[in-house]
Amino acid sequence: MKNTLYLVTGAAGFLGGHVCRQLIERGDKVRAFALPGDKAIQFIPKEVEVVEGNLCNLEDVDRFFTVPEGTETICLHIASVVTVSPEYNPLVMNVNVGGTKNIILCCQKHPECKKLVYCSSTGAIPEEKKGRKMKEVIYFDEDQTVGCYSRSKAIASQAVLDAANKEGLNACIVHPSGILGPEDPAVGETTKTLIDIINGEMPMGMDGSFNLCDVRDLAAGCIAAADKGRKGECYILANEEVSFRDFTKLVCDESGCKPIKQFLPIKLAYALASMMEKLAKKSGKQPMMTTFSVYNLDKNNAFDYSKAQRELGYTTRPYAETIRDEIAWLKQEGKIA
Repeated sequence: MKNTLYLVTGAAGFLGGHVCRQLIERGDKVRAFALPGDKAIQFIPKEVEVVEGNLCNLEDVDRFFTVPEGTETICLHIASVVTVSPEYNPLVMNVNVGGTKNIILCCQKHPECKKLVYCSSTGAIPEEKKGRKMKEVIYFDEDQTVGCYSRSKAIASQAVLDAANKEGLNACIVHPSGILGPEDPAVGETTKTLIDIINGEMPMGMDGSFNLCDVRDLAAGCIAAADKGRKGECYILANEEVSFRDFTKLVCDESGCKPIKQFLPIKLAYALASMMEKLAKKSGKQPMMTTFSVYNLDKNNAFDYSKAQRELGYTTRPYAETIRDEIAWLKQEGKIA
C-alpha cells in the first residue's frame, strides 16, 4: 500500500477545512498549509499536520512539499484571496496567480507529487447569454472575465493547463460556483447574507439569481477530482440556479423568520447602487450596495455540471437541505437565536 500524503492549501478556510475533514474521515493523511499566526488554524482538524508559510514565498511552499523518502503526495490547491470588489488588487493577484505558479513549480520539482488539483472558480469561465448553460472551456482568457478575482482565477487556471498540456504535469481543475453550508467559522459572504435574512437585517431583497453549492458537496468534488480527474481537464462543480426570491423563501421556511416582502427590480438596483457608490466616495465609507454586487445577481448564473457528474460522480444536494443544516449549525454556534 502506497504511503500517500495529501497536501492541502487553504485548509483554514471554509472549503479547505471541509476537504481536510473528509480526507481524515476516509482515513487519509493530510498536511495543511496556512499563513503564520492565522487565527483560523484552530479550526483545522487536530489530526492534520500544519505547516505555516506564505504562498508567495517559494521557499515556504517548497518546505510544505518536502516529505520523507517513500512518501507520495497529492496536492489540492484550494487557497485564494477572495474580493467582492472588481478593482485591481495586488494582493489578490500575488496570491491567486503568483501563489499558484509557486505551487506548480513545486509540483514539478518534487517527483513524489503525483497530482495537482487546482480549485479555480466558475468566474474564470466567460459568461454566456442568459438561457444558455455555461460549460468547461479549454482556454482561459482573462479579458473575458469581470472583476479582479475572476481575472486572477482565469490567469492561474491557464497556468495550470499550460503546465499539464505543455509540460506534462498531472493536473486538473475544478470550478466551484458559490459556497453555502454549515461549519463556516469565519462567516463568509453567503453565511452573512443568511444571518442578515434570519435576523431581519435585510428589509428588502433584489431580483436576480445565485448559483450556490453545499460546501460538503464541493469538498467531495475536489477529492473526487484527486481520485479520478483526468490530466488537463476542467470540471464545473455547480448547482441549479436559484432566484434570490426563492432562496429567501427557503431561508424563511426553514428558520421561521419574517419573509422579505419587497424585491428591487434589477434596473432600479443598479441606479441605487450607483448612487450609493458616489455617496460612499464622498464620505469615505463602504457603500451598502455596489453595482458589482448587483451585476453578480443579474448575470447568467446557470452552469452545466454534467461532466463532473459523469466523470467524478459529483452530486449536489437540494438547497433546502443545505439551508436547514446551516441554520442548525448557526444556532448551535450561537450566531443566530
